[in-house]
Amino acid sequence: MNERIYVLDSTAFYAGIPLKGEGRYYSTYQVLGEVKHYSLTSQFIHSRVQVLEPSKESLQKVKTVAAKTGDSKSISEADISIIALTLDLSASRKEENIVLVTDDFAIRNVAEVLGVNLSETTIRGEWKNITWITYCKGCGKEYPNPKATVCDVCGTKLSRKPGTTKAA
Repeated sequence: MNERIYVLDSTAFYAGIPLKGEGRYYSTYQVLGEVKHYSLTSQFIHSRVQVLEPSKESLQKVKTVAAKTGDSKSISEADISIIALTLDLSASRKEENIVLVTDDFAIRNVAEVLGVNLSETTIRGEWKNITWITYCKGCGKEYPNPKATVCDVCGTKLSRKPGTTKAA
């Protein structure tokens, strides 16, 4: 059986996953930038975690899906990089078991749409795929563009709510 490969988001570092388990660990420079204040980061980098950059193609694919699911406002460049790296590793190592470790709902949402294997559990509880809808709390108008910020009908600041359909 092949060794399991884990791609780590910042929450995995805080949970101490690279120190607790067996397997190979990967992350990106953007994620490490999020945990640089964490005292054991240097130890993680040098002893257990291989740091790689994802391809431009995978980065673009993740951004496209995040826009379709409505997660583009909630997902950071580090989040995008970690999903893209998982896609790259999965494509190049098809025979191996590659898992993205995160408890971030926006990351999990986009990753599931892309067919990325996710860790079985989350720290925050049950997770399900969501397509977000941008809407106006004042008049109820819905906006297909998740980057819209103000209602063009009544001027109210726009909000997000979970949609009823799953993104494909």
